[in-house]
Amino acid sequence: MILFHREEIKITPLTLLVLLGIALRIPSLFEPYWYGDEAIYLTLGEGIRQGLLLYRDIFDHKPPLIYLLAAIAGSVFWFKFILLVWNTVAIILFWKLAKNFLAALLFVLVTSLPLLEGNIANAELFILGPTLGAYLLLSNQEKITPKRVFLAGILLSLSILFKVPAVFDLFVVIVFWGVSVRSGATFQRAFFNTLILFAGVSMPILISMVYFAWHHALGAYLTTAWSDNFTYIGRWGSATAQKTPLFSLNGLPARALITSLVLGLIFVFRKAFTPSTLFIVIWLTLSLFASLISARPYPHYLIQVAPALCLAIAVVYSGRLKVRFLPLPFILLVLLAVIYYRFSYYPILSYYQNFAQLLLGQKTKDQYINYFDSRMSRVYKLSTALQNRTSLKERVFIWGTAPEVYALSRRLPPTRYVTSFHITDFGGGKETLEALSKNKPEYIVVLPEEDRSLPGFFSFLQNNYFYIKNIEGAQFWKLVKKS
Repeated sequence: MILFHREEIKITPLTLLVLLGIALRIPSLFEPYWYGDEAIYLTLGEGIRQGLLLYRDIFDHKPPLIYLLAAIAGSVFWFKFILLVWNTVAIILFWKLAKNFLAALLFVLVTSLPLLEGNIANAELFILGPTLGAYLLLSNQEKITPKRVFLAGILLSLSILFKVPAVFDLFVVIVFWGVSVRSGATFQRAFFNTLILFAGVSMPILISMVYFAWHHALGAYLTTAWSDNFTYIGRWGSATAQKTPLFSLNGLPARALITSLVLGLIFVFRKAFTPSTLFIVIWLTLSLFASLISARPYPHYLIQVAPALCLAIAVVYSGRLKVRFLPLPFILLVLLAVIYYRFSYYPILSYYQNFAQLLLGQKTKDQYINYFDSRMSRVYKLSTALQNRTSLKERVFIWGTAPEVYALSRRLPPTRYVTSFHITDFGGGKETLEALSKNKPEYIVVLPEEDRSLPGFFSFLQNNYFYIKNIEGAQFWKLVKKS
């Protein structure tokens, strides 16, 4: 008599990919508060938790979803954990879309390893899931229905509400439909689907606008989260590109022109591509442009290029002979852009070695956190000092760029600006001094490396505060109690 049936556990390729992605991310759960953008998100998230309204009461220049996630997380550990789960879903969606092990393996590595800041909770990683979900809904041309198109639009809108350059993921679909038009009937269908897609995209964005309008902050929302993005992009440029003889061809209009020419060539030779390969090269072209909008060589910008690049490499490696090498020029274009703009990257081996040494007791906690940034010791000491001297809802002001201290101590500034570059780059000097004068914080910290100018700040400091201590170069000032 058989009492038990032995069932075989099947390990599928997707299971292996998911486990690999999770394993590569485990060290990120133990990272300190070291990365500036993460700390800014968490600081604004803390502001939301304390009842502040984004953009009006506390400032950064991205759309709202990244700050809402940070508010839900509340700490860097949970922020990274949410990213782990989010990226696991993205891996599953990419596998269903690609149906190719090599492409999916490359995707897992690029989005999980620290090489391109895959370990950091940046918006570029969070836009992948909704975008891939939208593309999956639209991947089968025979099953495209108005409902699927509308849902895809909602998902693409969520990507845009994480970061504005995700709008180019929307353009990928529209350009693909336009290039694929073969007759009047297909044009009519593409036009109709585009209208439905825009309706889906519009809904979450309109809801966000209604929310801020309800709180009398629509102007601040539209200016800060949307139009200021273009101002911010225009303020920055690649120092590398400025030193080249081709600098006159290096502006945003020139990159847009080159992108348009590439798309024009795709249109001319569209019949040489299969539908899937055509979609991949359009995706790769527009995602590359999105990553180069500001011409800044930050590695996480390339995350947006990763899905299309992984698919293109897989086609070259194992695609049909007829179209196998068609994506190759587009892959080379990505490589040329990476070289030309000198994109930076982070080491992989030393990152995991640092974590292993902590686990094995070969490094102290201070040695471990200082691997990420030599200022970590000061960040943690400043945070402890502020926590010991103030309550949760007391305001403190840091003159400099140390959002990590705000995030770790869970203290907020009396002004809506979190960093000195926010104050200077967005013309917030007068507003900041007025806020400091009106609501003087108990403590002010001045960082030694800060070289930006805030006219009137130091006279305000000396007239109202007295110096009490130095923490690894950072000056600690306390408010003078006037009788």
